[in-house]
Amino acid sequence: MVDGGCRMVRNASPCPDKPLSVRLTVTRPGDRAAVATATSDAEGRFRIPLAPGRYALHPANLTGSPVPAAGSVDVEVRPAQFTTITVSFDSGVR
Repeated sequence: MVDGGCRMVRNASPCPDKPLSVRLTVTRPGDRAAVATATSDAEGRFRIPLAPGRYALHPANLTGSPVPAAGSVDVEVRPAQFTTITVSFDSGVR
C-alpha cells in the first residue's frame, strides 16, 4: 500500500492508502542472497511459498525511482499457516 500522496492539510480530507504493484525480494536476516522474488498484482497482493522461519522482505517500486519507497519488513513464517503482512510505501508527498 502507498499513502494517498495528499499534502498535509488542516481540515479532515479523505486521502486513503492505495494498492501498489511492487517487486519483492525475500532474504534470510543478515544475508543478501535472495531466497525468493515476486511481483505483487495491481491490488498489491502477493503470495510467496516459504518454509517456516524468519525472513526479511525487501520491497521496491517497479519504476526504479526513489519514491514511492518502503523499508524492509521482518517476517516470521510459522508452520501450516499463512502469514499476512502489509508493506507501507511512502509516496514522498508532504
